[in-house]
Amino acid sequence: MVKCGACGKYLKGGVVCPKCKSHSHNECVMVPVGAQVDDSWRCAECQNKVPKGRNPSTPVRVAGDSYVAQDPLMVQDEEPLASDDAASNISAEFNVMEFQLSMRALREELFKELKFFKEEVHTLCSELREFRLEMADFRVSLAGVNARVDGFEQRLEAVEQRRAGPEVEVAELERTVAQLKIELNERDQEALQSDLEIGHLPEEKGESVLHAVTVLAAKLGVTLEARDVVYAERVGVTQGAGAEGEVRRERRVVVRLARRHLRDQLLQAARVRRTLTASDAGCATAAVAGPRIFLNERLTRANRQLFHRVREECRKLQWRFSWTKRGRIYARQADGKQAYPIRSEADLLRVFGSGSV
Repeated sequence: MVKCGACGKYLKGGVVCPKCKSHSHNECVMVPVGAQVDDSWRCAECQNKVPKGRNPSTPVRVAGDSYVAQDPLMVQDEEPLASDDAASNISAEFNVMEFQLSMRALREELFKELKFFKEEVHTLCSELREFRLEMADFRVSLAGVNARVDGFEQRLEAVEQRRAGPEVEVAELERTVAQLKIELNERDQEALQSDLEIGHLPEEKGESVLHAVTVLAAKLGVTLEARDVVYAERVGVTQGAGAEGEVRRERRVVVRLARRHLRDQLLQAARVRRTLTASDAGCATAAVAGPRIFLNERLTRANRQLFHRVREECRKLQWRFSWTKRGRIYARQADGKQAYPIRSEADLLRVFGSGSV
């Protein structure tokens, strides 16, 4: 590296003097950066070595003359010229020094600004480093929160599954209980296959129910002996005489026969003679014809309630037929239509719809 011919500091590039080939800073010689200098340009050192121009009025010394008297006036004229050149040199050097000082001050200011900028960048880097650390902590915290949320969701799903399990079990148990009720009801009904009920049969004090049943069977055309009847009795609460004009209701008669075909014969005969009354049955206490005597299959309590609801639905929806056969309940809308067996509440809703009573 070379030194600047003006300030003596090392430099790279700069301005090269065409004559002495010395290097100088652009600022030291006041040449703009990037500008090209021609061959006539000289550095400050070369300019100081340029000889001063002579005065044309100065007489030339003749060879051989050892001494030529000088004109006082001419001597006086040459002295101001030399002083002007010295003053211009001093002014140029002063300007150069002033420029160097200003450049030095500018360089120091730039150094200060650069140092301040470096400090700011260092501070910013420190803040960014702290921000990265905080972001790393935040990611760790967020990962922990996500893990906790995942664990909570898993526990909630497990709780929901455990909660859904008993509901499914309860529903299954309810269906099982309903099915068992139906099966028990059917078994109870099978135990009543030889039983029948007689309604509106006049009730007398001290009567023989067995005798009344055999007489009624004879009127229906069925021979019934005492050994064919297992038992015959009235069921229900005994009613008093009642007030004047109040009609007394007879209790139902329950009959269990020894053979099922006897019951079927009585039921078939009762369907043939639907208009059989108490007077027709030969009851001595029947002053008038009275209500019609009916014979039906004996049903369990659940089947009686279900049959009552079926009859109500048929009446409301104007279905023509509802009956029982061998303990089973059936309903039919009209002649030629399908007969629907009804075993439970579900069948009632299926046949008559959701508006059933």
